Order: sequence, then structure tokens, then C-alpha cells
Amino acid sequence: MNIIVFVKQVADTEARILIKSDQKALEIENKYNLNFFDEFAVEEAIRIKEKLKDGQVTVCTYGPKRALEALRTAIAMGADRAVLLDNTGLEADDPLIVARILAAFASQDGFDLILCGRQAIDDENANVGPMAAEFLGIPHVSAVVNLEVVDGQGVKVESEVEGGKQIIEVTLPALLSAQKGLNTPRVPLITGVMKAMKAAIPTVDPTSLGIPKEEIGPDASKVVTLSYEPPQQRPPVKIIEGQTPAEKVRNLIKVLKEESKVL
Repeated sequence: MNIIVFVKQVADTEARILIKSDQKALEIENKYNLNFFDEFAVEEAIRIKEKLKDGQVTVCTYGPKRALEALRTAIAMGADRAVLLDNTGLEADDPLIVARILAAFASQDGFDLILCGRQAIDDENANVGPMAAEFLGIPHVSAVVNLEVVDGQGVKVESEVEGGKQIIEVTLPALLSAQKGLNTPRVPLITGVMKAMKAAIPTVDPTSLGIPKEEIGPDASKVVTLSYEPPQQRPPVKIIEGQTPAEKVRNLIKVLKEESKVL
């Protein structure tokens, strides 16, 4: 079984992020990691290959040259190969464009199953996977928390839905997005890390995938960043005074009515 895993390199949750003076871009500290949800997708792809004892796991990302480090993390975990779709000169964050490019790569590379994270923790849009599946004309299931390959022809999945879970069977090829709880991603062994350091990762120009450049360039984006705004500062904590619990409650109600205006 040939499995492709779409991943993304994102800023570390502890990285310092500042808004530039023009409020049109961000200045991000050089601390990046493989996206949290993508780790579950990579782990599940490796487990499927190990269980079937056949197939190949290819990890792919659309991003800048620094995203090679995220691909090396996936190789260290156990992926067989990785490909970087270089976005130099095409640096649009429109998820529709990203999905179109990833789908074009998958179509040319060939696959039985595509896995990806439920969403990226930087933009939180959770749209790229389903949109790529639509471009490919294959079924997709989001927020998968359990997965079982059925006779190599389909998969039985359990996914989270509002208010509960659903269990469905999907015929391959298909695209599934991984939710937390699907598995526990492994910590790469030193042998895997050494393999990843030596791995040759090809870089592909997205315009070579048969997509006209005007459809994937910055001018094609349907998303325009008007400005970045910092979150509002939290108001200072107010201590409710009172000699007894009853007096504190009365004072609290007074504050809620006269100052907060919520009662």
C-alpha cells in the first residue's frame, strides 16, 4: 500500500511572534516543528505499513526550504521518503491553493491512502485535507480517532462528530485526517535520526505539476490579510472585599451590576 502523508511545518508554541510595523506580516522566532496533528498522521501511516509488511510511506509538504526539517522528523520516525514542494515565489497562504498543489502532487505520485493532520495549529483552518480530497475526487473523513484497513481495499474508521462518534467504512483510495487519540507518536530512535540527516529530499517546483502559475501564485489567492491585531489586554484582577461570605457576594453582585453591567 502506498501512503502519502501531507504535513506542515509550524512555529513552536513557545516561539516569540511579533506583528511587523505595517501590520501585514508577522515576525516569527526561528523555532519550528512538525505540526502537532500531523505527527499522528505520520505515526499511523508507519503503523499501517508495519502491519501490512508492504508498501511505502511518502511524506510531502508545501512550504519554504526550512520545512525540510519537518520532513526529516518524519523520516526519523520511519517514513520511507519525503518531498518538498517549494513555495518560493508562490508564498500564498490560501488553503485552496495549498490543497490544489498537494492534490496535484498526489495525483502524479500515485497513492492508495492519504493521511494528514486534522488541522495546522498555526492557522487552524482545517480545510486543506478535505479540499485536496475534493480536487482528487476521493472520499474523505475528518477527525479520525481509530483506523483499520479492511482487506487492503478499504478502511473502517471511527471519527469524532458533534456530540459523539461515528463508525463508517470507506473504499480506497481515500483521504483521512488524524485527530488526537488516534495513536501515540513514537520518539525517533538515534538510528532514525541518523538516517534522516543523510536522506536526500528532492525539491519540486509546484509549477511543474501541471498547474498554471497564475492559478497558484499570490495574485490567485482569494484570501487577503488586511491586518494583524494583537489580542486585547486582560483587565486587572479585582479582589472582592468583605468581612463575611455573604458580604462578599453582595459586593460581587454590586460590581457585576454597576461596573460590568452584566446583571
